[in-house]
Amino acid sequence: MGSIAGFQAVQVVAGTVLLTSLGRGSVPSLVAGALVMLTSMILQRFALRAALKRDRQPAVAILFLAMKLTLVLVLVYVGFQTVLLGPMSFAAGATTLPVAIVLDVCYHDWSSRRPGATFS
Repeated sequence: MGSIAGFQAVQVVAGTVLLTSLGRGSVPSLVAGALVMLTSMILQRFALRAALKRDRQPAVAILFLAMKLTLVLVLVYVGFQTVLLGPMSFAAGATTLPVAIVLDVCYHDWSSRRPGATFS
């Protein structure tokens, strides 16, 4: 989880530098897109852990899923009712999470194939 967030942070920094140098887009929207996706993934992870661990806690899992739904509904409201989010910048920020996941998988695959690697 930490390495995914790290890969995502590197992409957001690169995107911020790119948007700033081009003078186009919205840096806050880029960051908001990345944070919404990361928060959504974290809430999903907490919900799954609560639902699947030995002493199941379905109420806690439902609470986390309700928080995730609330996050999406707030995002939809802000996106449709205000002009606070730049749609393309937000989409670019949201795309950083899937790219970070792929980079994380590729990195772990590469590091496990190196001679003498002790990847666990």
